[in-house]
Amino acid sequence: MTTPNTTAECSPKTSRTASNASYGIGIVALVVGLVFGRPVIGLGAYVGGFALGAAIPSLTSRPVYDERDDELAARANELVLSVLGFGGFAAFVSLWILSFLGRFTWRPELLAVFWAWCAFWLFWGSTDTYVRLRARR
Repeated sequence: MTTPNTTAECSPKTSRTASNASYGIGIVALVVGLVFGRPVIGLGAYVGGFALGAAIPSLTSRPVYDERDDELAARANELVLSVLGFGGFAAFVSLWILSFLGRFTWRPELLAVFWAWCAFWLFWGSTDTYVRLRARR
């Protein structure tokens, strides 16, 4: 059995795994850096992991992602957006009702999360509308 010597000779699955692992290692390094009071080192490792993860697919001569990956990514995106959308909707509506009843007081941090959630959905809706209108042309 011959082992690949360069990134260009690796299988697409190996390249995908290495790319995703570098993203994960970067995120863990950022959290570790923050926990141990070394945010600059953690941020540097995070940026390095992200850059490496983004570079790996371009270093291989074969396609790393195919139509099946696109379909799986679309399904994952739909699931994440559904959870964020419906979960956030249920949570924030409940909090507003409790606030109107005088049983809850909004803290500035939570209000910032609410406005960020709203801004995200406005941005997503605008982008979705733009893409759909462009596709009709």
